[in-house]
Amino acid sequence: MLAVAAAVPILLAGVLFFLGVKATRISLWSLAAGIVMALIFFPTPWLVVGSSLAAFAPTIIEILLILYAGVLLSRIMSNTGAMASISGWLRSSAPSRRTGTLLVVFGIVPFAESVTGFGIGVTVGVPILRLIGHSVPRSTIFSLLGLLAVPWGALGPGTLLASELSGTSLVEVGIRSAVLSLPVMLGVALLVTFLLRHDGSVGRLFGGAVASSLLLWSGILGANILLGTPLAGVMGSLVPTAAHLLVYRWRGSLIAAGWVVARASLPYAVMAAGLLATRAVTSNGEPQLSLRAISSPATWLVVACLVAHFGPGQRWASDQPEARLGHRAVSAWRTWLPVGVVTFCFTVLGSVLAATGMGAELGTALAAMGGSYLAIAPAVNALAGFITGSNTAANAMLTATQTQVATELGSSVLQMVAATNVTASMATMAAPSRLLLAYELAVATPVGIPGGEGLGESSADPQASESAVNRWVLPRIFALLAIVSAILGLVTWLLF
Repeated sequence: MLAVAAAVPILLAGVLFFLGVKATRISLWSLAAGIVMALIFFPTPWLVVGSSLAAFAPTIIEILLILYAGVLLSRIMSNTGAMASISGWLRSSAPSRRTGTLLVVFGIVPFAESVTGFGIGVTVGVPILRLIGHSVPRSTIFSLLGLLAVPWGALGPGTLLASELSGTSLVEVGIRSAVLSLPVMLGVALLVTFLLRHDGSVGRLFGGAVASSLLLWSGILGANILLGTPLAGVMGSLVPTAAHLLVYRWRGSLIAAGWVVARASLPYAVMAAGLLATRAVTSNGEPQLSLRAISSPATWLVVACLVAHFGPGQRWASDQPEARLGHRAVSAWRTWLPVGVVTFCFTVLGSVLAATGMGAELGTALAAMGGSYLAIAPAVNALAGFITGSNTAANAMLTATQTQVATELGSSVLQMVAATNVTASMATMAAPSRLLLAYELAVATPVGIPGGEGLGESSADPQASESAVNRWVLPRIFALLAIVSAILGLVTWLLF
């Protein structure tokens, strides 16, 4: 009976999702259900619950600020034309549609997503994919497949939350998540090869896709080890990007970046340099709140926003209201608010589950299944990632429970947390909100004429209806997600 009561908030989220309820309402109802179940079946002194929430408050604030600053940075970079300058340079340098697609999937989208999160990488990738000649369905799926570095999206708040709730080291979770992301990278490479099989030599395409995926994987893994988890996605995605640019230069298609592109990239450079410098200075200090604030990704994302708005060449004193920082901040707030509410509610719910023993009770019940549960645990988190559209929210819902299962079974908590983090992140590729965003952008962007000259009509694709695109895209992503979840489940079970 207690296990059923503990499962109510999680089961309610699933039921409401399939009934078509909006994510914000799902999170509110789930949190309310969790509080009610805790009051009735898991009475806990308010001092204990309050102490738990107070201890977790800095993490909650940091996560919410990271997400907001990521949205604001994306908004500023888009409004000032900085992102268009960077992506336009990369698009113009690509010698072919095939190589341009690989750069987008394994370089541009992972980089943009690692900096800003929220699926913003899709907004960068789709226009480039359309302009190099891809149809609406293909632009949609390729941009979504580029979300393969979500564990480090927005400098990794979801991975940070998983480490906090499980009591494991952020560095260890980041490294193990990177190791376990290899099937994701290779799976995306195989699917991209299949989808582009008619664009020239399959053998060369396969080699290029696998090489790009391995460069991204090794870059993220190396960055986790050398630079820490927050910057791993940002720095790791630069490895395949740099490799592609070297190939473009060798082929003679690389266009000189120039001052405009360098200026547009300045906020990213400042953010990365600031994070590296403060991490080096504070690494040997006591774990004080002030030191954490100085070296926090949230702090340096805010700095990057200020550089993007007030930096060289920006008309921040313009009389146009939309060019003012206050206007951009309010616009970003409106975009962030629904996701902020969802993240806050599920994060508080996760803390309540942990503090009241609800997560432990549910974990004990699942552990009764024995080692076989370990094989399906990644798929459980994948479902949560699909429902919430966020690895942060999925980890908030289930990390306490998954940690308890691993503890009860005597299995590795680190392996459990990392495997479920990876699958929850991958499942956001198919989340309805991400799919709709990619589709709307693909339809709104005119397709480039094959051969690279001019633009065709945005409505030229006869298969561009939303339902048709969904029917084409989702089975392919779900098949890849099922395979990766099965592989990581098998690995987790074998390590038991």
